[in-house]
Amino acid sequence: MNKEDFYIGWQNSAPPGFVKHIRKLLAALLLLIASLAVILGLYQKKFDSGNFEFGKITEVKGVYSNSPVPLLKIPGEKDISGNYSTVTIPLIGFGKFGAQTVMKNLEKQAGSSLQDKEITLRGTLLYNDGKLLMQVEEKDNSNLRMTNKPIQERKQVKENSFITELKGEIVDPKCFFGVMKPGEGKVHKDCAIRCILGGIPPMLRVRDQDGNSSYYILAGKQGKPINEQLKSFIAEPVSITARVVIQDDWKILLTEPTDIHYISRRELVYSGSETISCTDYWKK
Repeated sequence: MNKEDFYIGWQNSAPPGFVKHIRKLLAALLLLIASLAVILGLYQKKFDSGNFEFGKITEVKGVYSNSPVPLLKIPGEKDISGNYSTVTIPLIGFGKFGAQTVMKNLEKQAGSSLQDKEITLRGTLLYNDGKLLMQVEEKDNSNLRMTNKPIQERKQVKENSFITELKGEIVDPKCFFGVMKPGEGKVHKDCAIRCILGGIPPMLRVRDQDGNSSYYILAGKQGKPINEQLKSFIAEPVSITARVVIQDDWKILLTEPTDIHYISRRELVYSGSETISCTDYWKK
């Protein structure tokens, strides 16, 4: 820099050489900022494609079951083996509550148990990643329709079960499948805890190496709710040893909190499952 380029702040204008240098520096900074913005945008995690049909009421007919959580089973057509395919819709309540209270009140209204009865429910659908749930409220089902005649005998796919260890994240399905974005991870932890403690069935999301997800409804070893016991594990990466029971198009994990352990997030990528002795597991 020669003496003509020397700049003092109280001067009216900067020397040409100094101005040229500053312009180059600013141009480089602007280019760097723009490049960083593009890179961050490309690497930003995309929101799930979950849908919540807010304000739209859909009527669905199916067979009601309250085990392990309130469900509506919609029998489909026969396959080549003579088995009926079934679409199972877990039911949830309004807000951060499960559907247990709603369904008990509807049973009181009907004057009998709804278990294994064909009923017509009205509610709001949520769906994501091939799974379907429905939010039900009493006000939408004040005139519940129930089929009194026996349900036609259907040959169902035999229930299978096995013991395994799975790694994933415990999510609340209402938010995850459409109500909230994002509906998982630490940013959603407080909301997920309130939803699950309110009775919404907890689920384990497991991802494989290709990014595909599988979902498991969580329950105790005897099929009873364990929502309260799962509080500290919600929205955390965990490893769970459990009996997997396959019921139609859903998988149920029967486990206990003592068989759930924290893991690091980098371990969430599916690395296989280990089948262990049923006798050893159920002796615990």
